[in-house]
Amino acid sequence: MAGLYATGSELFEGILSRKACQRLDAILDLCRRLLVAPRWVRRRVDGPEAVLRMLGHELALCPVESFWVVHLDARGRAIGTTCVARGTLTSCLVHPREVFALALRARAASVVVVHNHPSGDPTPSAEDERLTERLTQAGEILGIPVVDHIVVGTSGYRSLGIPCERIVTTRSAES
Repeated sequence: MAGLYATGSELFEGILSRKACQRLDAILDLCRRLLVAPRWVRRRVDGPEAVLRMLGHELALCPVESFWVVHLDARGRAIGTTCVARGTLTSCLVHPREVFALALRARAASVVVVHNHPSGDPTPSAEDERLTERLTQAGEILGIPVVDHIVVGTSGYRSLGIPCERIVTTRSAES
């Protein structure tokens, strides 16, 4: 499935004509879009598994680190997702400014942030933990709590253990 990020030219250069490669590029792009089509809009995000159902394919297929934000409404339902940054094989530059600018524009009540480790190991790095702290502080100031930060690898996922009271706060809006 990693071939979904390859272009037709990369896959069939010298075998197919340039026009055929362009058509194949269009088909591959359509397949990528359909694979990650938002069938989850307004569905409740009640844990990391719900986030993985939304973004798991996108994260598993990405050959570089990518950082996503899931925007939640006051009832903890997904109202959108955005890829904030794509990096290299081992790192991705993310700033709270970009994360929360998009959350404000989406009118999100809270957010879940998620990124992948292309190495396959979902163990959070020290940098992941520092970023979680910065995002949590920025979210508190803006009134848009970070409900969770999830790191995804091919061998599974890890939640960075944001305190449960933040999740309860989001859920209590249902009552």
